[in-house]
Amino acid sequence: MFDLDKAVLRWRRKLERQPGLTPREVDELEDHLRARVELELELNAAVAPARVFKRVRCELGDGKALSREFAKAGRPKWRQLLVAGWALFAVSAFLPVWEMFAIEYGYQAFWDRWPICLPMLLTLWTAWRADPTKRRTLVWLNTAAAFYLVLVAADELMRGGTITITLGDTVRHGRYFVGYWTWTTSQLLVTSGLWLGRRRWVSAKATRVAG
Repeated sequence: MFDLDKAVLRWRRKLERQPGLTPREVDELEDHLRARVELELELNAAVAPARVFKRVRCELGDGKALSREFAKAGRPKWRQLLVAGWALFAVSAFLPVWEMFAIEYGYQAFWDRWPICLPMLLTLWTAWRADPTKRRTLVWLNTAAAFYLVLVAADELMRGGTITITLGDTVRHGRYFVGYWTWTTSQLLVTSGLWLGRRRWVSAKATRVAG
């Protein structure tokens, strides 16, 4: 026997796997689906519920199509921050970051200090498969990376904006270039986007549970 609630739940779980749909948007789609099915059944009670559900579901479209439609309607600000952050991160790879014993470019700095770049890269990789804001660990890792970059910059600025390098008895003073500030800005944008997105996701989840 057809169970509408179970059918809607299966349909909802498929939508939740789409990275372009937020929980609040899925809630709206579920409400719309249920309202349409109930209206169809009221107008024609002789039609089988399973048939009505299938027709309404097909009219709404699959998860990918719905995700594209919501994207056209307007990209959430938290996603805009992520995209801007990733773009700046890519740009910073080709900019001079700092001068130690020689000028070091972004791709060299990223390779030498990969643990700091890893949270950003994991966020980019996760975004192709799911909503990165749902992963609490990823949010905190990016927060730690942003905190580190800002802390190092603040420390060096208090010393006159230079980098102190000590090698044996040799002490040299390097300096920061635009690449470092671009890198730091990119991490701050991504971290801000993750927190805004997580706040939206947790808020929508709490609303759904309360309802």
